[in-house]
Amino acid sequence: MARVFTRDEIALRVSRVQAAAKRMGVATLILTRPQNIYYLSGFRASHFAGQLSELHALVVPTEGPPRLMTRALEKSIAELQWSEKPIFYMDHESPYTVLQSIFRENDIRADQLGIEERYLSVRQLSRIKQVLPDARYQDVSGLVEAIAVKSSPSEVACLRRAATVTKVGFEAGIAAVRAGVYPYEIVGRIHEAMYESGQSDFDMSMVCVWAGEKGGRMHDTRTTERIKAGDAATIEIFGVDHQYKIGAQGTVFVGREPSSDVQKSYSILVDMFKAARDAIRPGATSGDIYDAANGPYRTALGSDYFRKVGGTLGLTVFNIALTKGSKDILEPGMCLLVQTLVDDPALITCSSTVLVTENGYETLTDPIIDLRTV
Repeated sequence: MARVFTRDEIALRVSRVQAAAKRMGVATLILTRPQNIYYLSGFRASHFAGQLSELHALVVPTEGPPRLMTRALEKSIAELQWSEKPIFYMDHESPYTVLQSIFRENDIRADQLGIEERYLSVRQLSRIKQVLPDARYQDVSGLVEAIAVKSSPSEVACLRRAATVTKVGFEAGIAAVRAGVYPYEIVGRIHEAMYESGQSDFDMSMVCVWAGEKGGRMHDTRTTERIKAGDAATIEIFGVDHQYKIGAQGTVFVGREPSSDVQKSYSILVDMFKAARDAIRPGATSGDIYDAANGPYRTALGSDYFRKVGGTLGLTVFNIALTKGSKDILEPGMCLLVQTLVDDPALITCSSTVLVTENGYETLTDPIIDLRTV
């Protein structure tokens, strides 16, 4: 099995992160977010290792190569990543003692450490401070993501392949919605369609189905209530290629025309979606996209839209959020889920994933512009 990214690309990523750490006054990073470990090493088991071990980390000094530490169980898959001489520990060993030895045995500076507070438990941070007691600790949450959010050509290729499987899965899911089926049947059909069309990773995609007279209860995970005639059904999915995610989301109505109130709300959502999408271009801010969507909403309802309008996709989800007042600058290679949604008078949404290009945007997944009845 070949590595997904070349040694040169991984090395370029590492050098950019090292330079950013230096600018923050950090000598060494201890990275614990699985996606960031994968981004800087190509270690495909980071997602599992991060969930199933006490401590899984990539130590990145600003001078010298990164060092990966993971369980001995992961030795085989570690042959397909790029960091030099990974350190494996047995399950009866303390990973914190192993972390301490990485610094001591490789002459890595331990005085100014960058840690990802957002992705460390209180217990983990306490144990790290016990074995590296003389360090000054600085939160670097978001440092790697700020670099990773702009995709390279090889990452854009992953995004395009992920978009293909997402579109196939979304279409299969919409086709499976009808009165009498269970949400789990739709979920299963979507997963089957995405894997059949080339999805590369299990345990990385997401498939959600909500249904009910008012669209169901968003973020409820129950799948065993049959869909009925008269329901509105919303499908939200992330298809994946080599851990890079692309999203699609939409609402359909089962066996009935939606009410006039729903039609009016959906028309507002579509106007919001189009305004946000058409505002996407290099140099625009994430807040500009919110403002564009907020215009039709405020005109129709007299108040500001209550949620974000979406955010970045790819290796991570919503690292940049399209929210009021946010100042992140859009650049070519960034991937954005534009997601306008309300839950009153029903849960309904109009969404699509787009790629920021040199001149504007490219649509990767298709929105449902016209209300659809199945």
